[in-house]
Amino acid sequence: MKFVVKLLPGEYWYGLHSTCGRKMPVKAGMDFEDDCRIDITGNQSAPLLLSSKGRYVWCDNGFAVKLCGDVFLFEADSEIELRGGYENLRGAFRAASDAHFPGNGQLPPKNFFLKPQYNTWVELIYDQNQEDVIKYAHNILKAGLPAGILMIDDNWNRCYGDWEFRKEKFPDPAAMVRELHDLGFEVMLWTCPFISPDTANFRLLRDKGGLVREPDGEVAVRKWWNGYSAVLDMTNPVDRQWYWEQNHRLMDEYGIDGFKFDAGDSIFYRDDDKTYAPVTPNGQCRLWSEMGKDYPYNEYRASWNAAGLPLVQRLCDKSHRWDTGVVVLIPDCLSQGILGYAFNCPDMIGGGSFVDFLPGAKALDPELFVRYAQCAALLPMMQYSAAPWRVLDAEHAGYCVEAGKLHLKYAEKIYALAENAATTCEPIVRYLEYVFPGEGLEAVNDQFMLGDDLLVAPVTVKGQYQREVRLPGGKWRYVDGTVYDGGATVTVDAPISVLPHFEKVD
Repeated sequence: MKFVVKLLPGEYWYGLHSTCGRKMPVKAGMDFEDDCRIDITGNQSAPLLLSSKGRYVWCDNGFAVKLCGDVFLFEADSEIELRGGYENLRGAFRAASDAHFPGNGQLPPKNFFLKPQYNTWVELIYDQNQEDVIKYAHNILKAGLPAGILMIDDNWNRCYGDWEFRKEKFPDPAAMVRELHDLGFEVMLWTCPFISPDTANFRLLRDKGGLVREPDGEVAVRKWWNGYSAVLDMTNPVDRQWYWEQNHRLMDEYGIDGFKFDAGDSIFYRDDDKTYAPVTPNGQCRLWSEMGKDYPYNEYRASWNAAGLPLVQRLCDKSHRWDTGVVVLIPDCLSQGILGYAFNCPDMIGGGSFVDFLPGAKALDPELFVRYAQCAALLPMMQYSAAPWRVLDAEHAGYCVEAGKLHLKYAEKIYALAENAATTCEPIVRYLEYVFPGEGLEAVNDQFMLGDDLLVAPVTVKGQYQREVRLPGGKWRYVDGTVYDGGATVTVDAPISVLPHFEKVD
């Protein structure tokens, strides 16, 4: 099916992928082309484009799109919908949400929004072990950071698909979890839909008719970042029941609170896969996300058309760099929100690339680490992995503690916005255009609104200690108490100790 949409004068478009943040919004004359029929981004996506003029385009199975001058050319295998008459971006979003991904009133536990998350990946890499996990938790508290949600990352398990603790690394997992709970932490485990070949669980699922198959019926073995594995078929009740049993045994036996559901990306599936029920690669990714509804403590990185579900959605790993790391957090979080993934988490503070935090790493930049923390401070969630007390001096580590305190100051506001999102799907983190339509703010994607009355303009440039900020109409109180008239661009002081933000005062 081919479909043509002519852009209206002054019209801007948003959507498709969270990783499209820096490309958004799209307007006439831009070089823009995309194909979301198989999501290759490794992050959240949806078959949705939304317009600043109150229109939206939707297609259940995704579409290819190319902008030619002032015309969108669409191609899809199923019906493409164009709906309009909703006045502005907010109106278009609310209409699209009501029609295609309505909220059900459920949301992740409150602790996700009030407390930081701590992931053991950067500190332990593949040497996850009981002694160092406990040490990491104690050091969090010693550093003046609050207890929160602790995620034990990859390689705690015996092998992929054998979801049992490695006894040589975790001699008493139940005791470990009890101690972490006593310290005030909830505990989550990394998991994925991969099954190592030639293992007991591989043979079990193979013989029961599970796992994704090649067209000839043989079990498919797919390459991923840790090697080669079979893949769960999320349409198959055998696979789903087996996986549910593994997770709930860990919860019942050891007191695990939930799971970091990694992978599940569309790229690990193929159109010609032989599966229990007909499904596209994007459909497998969608089913992987839907499964997470059974676990209040969850985290996802890859999702397709899963807006409106009570899932924590983290941005994929960013680098410890100014130009490709912290600078994309704001536009990508804005893009997450406008796609309906309201319960969003930026990447690990400082970036998720462990090589940048190895002892003696030359690329480590304390100023960059602090700006990462500040950027996350007024986003819905904060997640640490690299330990500030190890990689930073006392001064810069102290700024991270202050960023956490700022998050706590606004935590109840953030949670109230999350409760609203549970029923309306409205973004917690909003484009300025979403809140203030028609004020010429359509292209602003390096600032964001937290709700309708808190404007945040993080610093994402090295050595920048002043910040130009676009203010909508009205009056705005800066963090230093100065009140500015809106409808203008202002320059404010932004020393490394300050996250620029304004409260609307009228």
